[in-house]
Amino acid sequence: METYRLSSKLRDREREYLIQTANDSSIGSVATTTYVDGILTEAVNCPHPSDIRPQDVLSLVKLTHEEKKKEIEALLQTHRRVMDGGDPEMMYQLGTAFYYKGFLQESRELCLAALKMNSEHHQSYNQLGMTELALGSTANAIAAGLEAVKRRPRFADYHNNLGEAYLAESDFRAAVVQFEEAIGINLYYADAYFNLGLTHLAAVVARTPDPVAAERMAAKIVDSFHKASLIHPAYLTPQFTLGMEAVKGHVFDRALNQFRTVREAKKESHRQEFAGFYMKFILFPEWVSEKVVQERIAFLQQEIEKNPMYVDLQVDLAHCFLEQARMSWQKGIEHYQRSAGMNPALTRIQTSLDHIERAYQQMCTALGKVLEKA
Repeated sequence: METYRLSSKLRDREREYLIQTANDSSIGSVATTTYVDGILTEAVNCPHPSDIRPQDVLSLVKLTHEEKKKEIEALLQTHRRVMDGGDPEMMYQLGTAFYYKGFLQESRELCLAALKMNSEHHQSYNQLGMTELALGSTANAIAAGLEAVKRRPRFADYHNNLGEAYLAESDFRAAVVQFEEAIGINLYYADAYFNLGLTHLAAVVARTPDPVAAERMAAKIVDSFHKASLIHPAYLTPQFTLGMEAVKGHVFDRALNQFRTVREAKKESHRQEFAGFYMKFILFPEWVSEKVVQERIAFLQQEIEKNPMYVDLQVDLAHCFLEQARMSWQKGIEHYQRSAGMNPALTRIQTSLDHIERAYQQMCTALGKVLEKA
């Protein structure tokens, strides 16, 4: 079968976005890759039946390419709108969206812009740290992570992310402290257990301990990975099994390679899941408006009265109510923050604010997962 190729270039703020789409008859798929200034940011494969007609393959290539082009255009358009709007929360949300889409420079710009507007926006510090780490700037990642942890010391995710930055810097002792802190906050934090095992493993590879120490460390490493797999069974891949066998056999360098592969696969799976959710945030910015959500709820309720068995309407209404709850919760946080600013001596308000913000983070995560699976 003939190979069809399409290529488009977009330019925005002195950056070049290259989108390439082509079919591969040997594996029966259409692949679209996106490059930003020559750096690969995303690769998506769309399989197709082996007996598909050539003209249908060409149509699929054209459709896939056009959809990706529109998606990138929507990203860039929203970037301009949010930067001009001056809302740090919106900047943070969009920065997170760019992070999951692999547009790391844009993510960094948005997080820095959010912090310029509000230097106490701890979510932006955390996201900035993750973005800097993905860019390979470990020192900047650590600095941002420390700012996030300083402002919210009881957020387990912040400690875990900071620990990953220390691990990338090969500061194993500091990484262990952060991962253990995350586990102390959340005893069922699978990623923190996994990262703790990875840190101990990397430390062993770096210093080559004596046989007695190697045996002791192997037991500690196995325990961490085992706990991670009990909490999150998806870790149990063939590479995970090979890694555990290598640790028990004291072939630590081989084990490290296997477990790094496991972690990267999980991160990529997580990235793909959340990229879809955040694209909904980008493509449907009207959801940010409380008034529009309320109007949408009223409309859906009327439609459901006419069509009570229409499942899609019920699901859409459920999403709207969840989004409305998130907005109301966010407003409550803003008023608590104002109260704390009026009288910083009232520790009770700050304690309540910490609890409420943690719950808000969990709410946003849950909403993201629900929308992704919808």
